[in-house]
Amino acid sequence: MTTTPTGPDPRDEFTALTVSTREIDSQSKGRRRLSLTVVNFWLDATLLVLLSVLGWLSAILQFVFPDPTVADGWTLWGLTYDQWHDVQFGSLCLLGFGVLIHVMMHWNWVCSVVATQIVRTRQRPNDAMQTIYGVATLIVILHVIAAGVIAAMLCVRRPPL
Repeated sequence: MTTTPTGPDPRDEFTALTVSTREIDSQSKGRRRLSLTVVNFWLDATLLVLLSVLGWLSAILQFVFPDPTVADGWTLWGLTYDQWHDVQFGSLCLLGFGVLIHVMMHWNWVCSVVATQIVRTRQRPNDAMQTIYGVATLIVILHVIAAGVIAAMLCVRRPPL
């Protein structure tokens, strides 16, 4: 803090007040608050681990087990092919959920890039519009996935007896 002949410099009051408020907030809670940067780091690290696990599970199913049609009775570490396949699908769901959270954390940036770099507008949409765009995007993606699953269910055929 700077001092003048008449006392502390009034311009430093805001800075001192802000710093002391931050110190009080962190001390009154008795613990450190996590920054979004740290949360983002751990989310990215988790996504890397999940992607590695999914790759490992896919390699197990592709290269260790025989073809699924003849894998009946085969086990690896007590799990059958179908159980390993279920673990793989669970890992895929966790990875998808993590990616969704990751995109949500960066949604302001995504909207800014789309608005300024792709659509070439001068300013990004406000928070309410960003939320609407995010929900609409999620709804469209889920409907496309559902349409693909429904189409596959309608088109699948049993082999002739």
